[in-house]
Amino acid sequence: MSPRSRKNQISHFNVMVVGFSGVGKTSFVRTLLETLSLDQANTIASNGGKKRQIEVEKKERIILTIIDTPGFGAEYLVDKQLHDITKYIEHQFDLTLQEESKVKRNPKAVDTQVHCCLYFIDPKKSALDEFDIRILKRLSNRVNVIPIIGKADNLTLAQRNRLKPSIIKDIYTTYKIPIYGMPDEEDDDEDDDDDDEGSKKEAKPTTLDQFLQQFDYEKEDNDTQSLGRDFGWGSIDCLGEKYSDFVKLKHMLLSSHRRYLQLDTVERYYEQYRTERLMYKRATKIGMVAPPVAPSS
Repeated sequence: MSPRSRKNQISHFNVMVVGFSGVGKTSFVRTLLETLSLDQANTIASNGGKKRQIEVEKKERIILTIIDTPGFGAEYLVDKQLHDITKYIEHQFDLTLQEESKVKRNPKAVDTQVHCCLYFIDPKKSALDEFDIRILKRLSNRVNVIPIIGKADNLTLAQRNRLKPSIIKDIYTTYKIPIYGMPDEEDDDEDDDDDDEGSKKEAKPTTLDQFLQQFDYEKEDNDTQSLGRDFGWGSIDCLGEKYSDFVKLKHMLLSSHRRYLQLDTVERYYEQYRTERLMYKRATKIGMVAPPVAPSS
């Protein structure tokens, strides 16, 4: 593909942010949008979320849509809110399925599938609680999930060093939650001669790179571009890699792993959902009318 053709091609990338109230979801969205400077990004009106059109490496144009979900509130409402989030993700699959079922498809159809879900974890917790586990298990069956420690600036360095390994152990070892980048057990049995599959697996990030720390921030009133948080005794630059993984996360989402997140969404999650729907339709023909239910683990 020529550079001119690549520049004219637009890729849609959709990111959802999820978590309990007060863990830094909206601050992250605000920070991300602020770092996409006006000479690189154009705001696009949208009813489905906050959108920016940007250009990344190789002059590829991306329309980035960020879906900022309401924070989980009272414990008795968690299941209802989780159901609504899951149904939103599934509805985007349904739109794709409807388009694929048409005799004459729309060549300008927009990809609205959620390619990545950032789950923000409360930094005040010493480990995942039952709600985190339930949410992560449910979401990881429908979307690529990347866990984030929100507002890590509220923790000391020692606290962060204890919390990060603790939650990684919960996710990978104790509860075996299949977040994005977790190796599939069947991968070891696949043919190593398959170059395409091999390159895809190599491009997936390491486990530790999946678990990132996000700082809260306050925008300065002057014209400077520094994004940070003022504590009175000093300030912290939220873009500084010494304190935050924001830059690493931004690069991962918009550059190094964006294409693989999109591929996983189609090849894994959409195909899984499409198969479930087809099996359900087949079951209704023989009298089994119970609707499909997303697996909880």
